[in-house]
Formats: sequence, structure tokens, C-alpha cells
Amino acid sequence: MQCSACRREAVIFQPYSGKHLCPVHFTRDLEAKAKRTIRTHGWLRPGDHIAVVLSGDAASAGLLFFLHGLTKDRRDIRLCAITIDPGIPGSPLGERALAVAEGLGVPWFTGSLVERYGITLDRLLQDEGQEAATGACRVLTSDLIREIAENHGVTRCAIATSVDEIAGAFFSSLLAGTPEHILFSRQSAGRSGIPVITPFMEIPAAELDRYGQLHVPGKFLPAGPCTGKNGLKPDAGEALDTYNRRHPAARFALANLAGTLSRVASDRPPACPVCGEPLGARGCPACAVREKYGRGMA
Repeated sequence: MQCSACRREAVIFQPYSGKHLCPVHFTRDLEAKAKRTIRTHGWLRPGDHIAVVLSGDAASAGLLFFLHGLTKDRRDIRLCAITIDPGIPGSPLGERALAVAEGLGVPWFTGSLVERYGITLDRLLQDEGQEAATGACRVLTSDLIREIAENHGVTRCAIATSVDEIAGAFFSSLLAGTPEHILFSRQSAGRSGIPVITPFMEIPAAELDRYGQLHVPGKFLPAGPCTGKNGLKPDAGEALDTYNRRHPAARFALANLAGTLSRVASDRPPACPVCGEPLGARGCPACAVREKYGRGMA
């Protein structure tokens, strides 16, 4: 197909806009949206040291590429990358993440679940089951990212969260009857309060993958459960996918609704006094994970 803007060969189709875009116009479109999101939320300030959570997938590599291009001429903003190894045997995650960071000349720091907690993702899956292990992995990974970030003077952590993930997490929480877990979840790394920014939050996952593939050389890994991203349960994902195929703007509408409700809702659930996350029926799920795996100390 030809680009809707210049008639060159297109590399992506946007169902919600009806446009086919070539690499040049696709890049301009995506980066304009990300820049608008950053301006709207005031996510770049003089003196910032931003750490991109680099997880070996195309989306996180694309985010590092984008922020590097945006800040490389600014002496008042520093950029680095952080990767957490979940302990999957034979995984090329560390090697791939290092190659991406080195290719852009960005400092890279790494941590390991095995070295920090004595646990691997495989062991978490064995002990907890898929859903609980994913949540536990996110808590432990977030805390470890926070420790690394604090040690290197990081002021903000950046994650390549897509509009699909925001909409999917909100949709799943609605079906489960726990929307407060998404609406009022703290947007910070671990318990330290280091803000998390999501410049790609208004962009579909397929476009983030394509952007990373276009601009960062090499092979990519699938996004894992320890990236800090929110996933959908299989049946909820199928339902949302089916509806979104007929109504391509559905995910944008859900994400916008989640953002609106989080701003205007007054009936906020009780928050954990330790980490600030919404309390569940049995207390704070995040602090329960920390206590179980040796992270119960304040």
C-alpha cells in the first residue's frame, strides 16, 4: 500500500485513522504524539535524569531511541537505561539490552532477581501460578529498579506502556470489579516515589513495535511479565480484541475513560501506609509480596 501522505510505500496501517504511512510520516506521527503527551504532563524538566526500563523488546528499545533523540542536545537532562534479569535460563535479555544502550551511547545499569531476592521467574511461576507470579514479579522488579535508580540519581523512570495496555488493564479490572487497582495505583517505581512516565501511552502496541524495529537494529524479545506493564486475562483480551476489530477506537476510549475517572473520582479506596497502593480485602498485595520474599522491612 502507498503512504496516505506522500505515496511512498507504507509500513503501517492505522485502523483508527484510516491512514497508511511510510517510515518518514509514521515516525513523525508517533513522535508528535509522544511529544504532546510529555508536554501535557510536564514530564521533562531541567535537571532530570531519566532511566528507561529496557526489557529487550522493540517497544522499550524504541522508547530509548525516542528519548535519546529528544534529549541528546540538552545538557540539563541525562538519560540512562535499566534492565532487570528475571533469571530465565539461556535468555539473551542482558546481551540484547546492552547492545541497544551501547548503540545509542547511553549508560546501562542492570540488576538480577536471583542476586537480589534469590528467586527466578520460573520459581515464581511454580510457587504462585501465572497470574500471582506476574504480579509478584512486577513488585520485586519495580523495587529493584527503584534501588538502582536511587543509586544513580535518577529522577524519573520511563516505561514503554501502550494505549493497549492501559485500556486492557482497565477493562480487566472492570470485569473483576476492582477498577480502583488501576485508577488509583501509584505511578512510581517501588516505594521511593520516583515518578514513572509513559510517553507512549496514547500509541497502540503494534505501532510501538514497528517504531522500534525501524530505528533500532537487531532482533527483539517478546515483552515479559516483569516489565511493569499490565496485561489482560486471556478471555478478557479476546473479548476486547473482537470488539476493537469492529470499533478501532475502542482502546483509546477505554484509556481516556480510565484517565478521566482517576482525575475526577472522589471516593478513593484506603491506601497502604507503607507503599501507597490501594488496599485489598486482605491488606496490601504488594507489601505481602515483599514480606514473603524478604522485603518486609520498612
